[in-house]
Amino acid sequence: MPTTYPVYRVALPESAATTVFVTGFVARNARGLGWLWRHVFAIRDATARADGCAQVKAGICGPREVVMVSYWHEPRHLGQFFGGEFHRTLMAHVEKHPDDLALYNETYQPTRSGKYGHEPNGLATIYPAAG
Repeated sequence: MPTTYPVYRVALPESAATTVFVTGFVARNARGLGWLWRHVFAIRDATARADGCAQVKAGICGPREVVMVSYWHEPRHLGQFFGGEFHRTLMAHVEKHPDDLALYNETYQPTRSGKYGHEPNGLATIYPAAG
């Protein structure tokens, strides 16, 4: 079936400095569940406001799990966010209550463009549409 809406790719440089960061939170008990839902929107908002963050997408996987994908202009921006007061405060809970949450994160350097329709999201918020 042919696409009936505009689809494009971005002009991704050969050596993109952009970092894509995937992080997940899984509540393992009632205290972790309460913590997750009290903080998830603040985490999303603080990440979106951080220097060098181009966009954050948050997804609810279920009542106990949230995944966030953030797009960073450069890896150093993500590193600065990790070193900041907001992140340190959140991690203090994890250190104090290590059984409350399962956390995971993965970092990627993009090697090729995705496909985008209608409006820019993800890497398309950083790079222009390809010719």
